[in-house]
Amino acid sequence: MMKVLTVHDRERHADLFEQMFRGRAEVFHDRLQWPVTVRNGLEVDYYDEACEPSYLLDLDDEGHLHGSLRLLPTTSTTMIRREFLHLFEEHVDFVDPHIWECTKFCVHAGDSTTSTRLLIGLHRLCEQCGIKRIVGLYELPMERVYARIGWNPRRLATAKSGADTLGVGIWTADASSLSRMEKNLARRRYGNINQSPLF
Repeated sequence: MMKVLTVHDRERHADLFEQMFRGRAEVFHDRLQWPVTVRNGLEVDYYDEACEPSYLLDLDDEGHLHGSLRLLPTTSTTMIRREFLHLFEEHVDFVDPHIWECTKFCVHAGDSTTSTRLLIGLHRLCEQCGIKRIVGLYELPMERVYARIGWNPRRLATAKSGADTLGVGIWTADASSLSRMEKNLARRRYGNINQSPLF
């Protein structure tokens, strides 16, 4: 099932936040060796502490976290604006209430459909909240993954030399992309009666 949390839920859902931050540390720091800060086994950054993020979590029926992502409104501080603008010559900084930034897309301990479920959940959240587009920084090889899932970004820019495996893209929340993802998910899960429902 999908669950949406905000920074104001950290006390009430402390266990879920701990699962998410611990999973991010394991993926981003331990496995990918990104230069992130980990304290007491948890990966928590400036945007978690000083901004007003929302989080989308993919949980199983027992409440175990399989994957998560973070959303920030582009009308406030974003990671692209604060840390990555110098890497791009093109315009990648948006200030628009209908465009939100997605960061910390993380598959913690899910199955092969976790990424698809997260993106379907994100798309539905966009529809519910009036978000038209998602902007995000990603490693270029991920474009193949997004294509397989069925929600491709439109690449806006590729980073300058030295960081040229990074791109900024924009995802449009339209009906056709949601339909593609749902069909792809159904195809991949066909015949697996042990999978729990998406919602």
